[in-house]
Amino acid sequence: MTSPSDAAPRPRLARARAAFARGLRTLLSPDGLPTGASVELEAALGDIGRQALAPGPGRLRRIRAEVAAAPPRLLDWMSTQVVDHPAVLYDVAGVEELSARQNRSIGTAVGALQLALLGAASASTLEGGPILAIAIDGVVGQVAAVVHGVCDWYNTGSFLVRRLDELGLAVEVGEVRRLTNAALMSKGKSVDERMLARSTELRLIRRWSGHGLVDALPFGSSLGKASVRAVERIDHTDLARLITVLRAGPTGR
Repeated sequence: MTSPSDAAPRPRLARARAAFARGLRTLLSPDGLPTGASVELEAALGDIGRQALAPGPGRLRRIRAEVAAAPPRLLDWMSTQVVDHPAVLYDVAGVEELSARQNRSIGTAVGALQLALLGAASASTLEGGPILAIAIDGVVGQVAAVVHGVCDWYNTGSFLVRRLDELGLAVEVGEVRRLTNAALMSKGKSVDERMLARSTELRLIRRWSGHGLVDALPFGSSLGKASVRAVERIDHTDLARLITVLRAGPTGR
């Protein structure tokens, strides 16, 4: 027979789980991304919310594996999106404005998720209690980092496509993907042609899925700011020459 003290936390846990699910949906639908991108994010990462507060061993390991596997799938869709329907971004100021909207939206959603986790941790029926809540907090950070990364990629890829159109340079979807990756992963004032290597995408994805909660927030890392720096590099790059280098082959490793 269940005692009143055992039963009392259950409504709190149910409310916390519902709040967590709502917060996750908001996180996966950041302001400034097209509806289709939010659908893809939900398809790739939406199940994480259902697993995070569900009982059973090994769920955090499974969730982290899902977070790591999601970015390539998202970039498959995003590459075509920015070619066919790029955002209306023609200058750095426009990218800064869009990035700021996305960052505010993501930050608000992460805050709501943290509050939901605090509520769940206070309910004694949550297996693992506060310790588990802290672990899930790290998973939330990884998800937020992926969402930040997708936003940065969308902004950078859209700006790149608009600039290529202005210059009359025709490129394929795969080339836009590698040019965008290179712009995001370069360090200097212009796009580094060495970053055109196919391995750059793997490094970019590791950057997204490897971040924890603090690093995922705008004040914690370059995530959420990367697109602004990337489009500044694009502005200082001879794109026609870079495309020639890309098509020459040596960077195709």
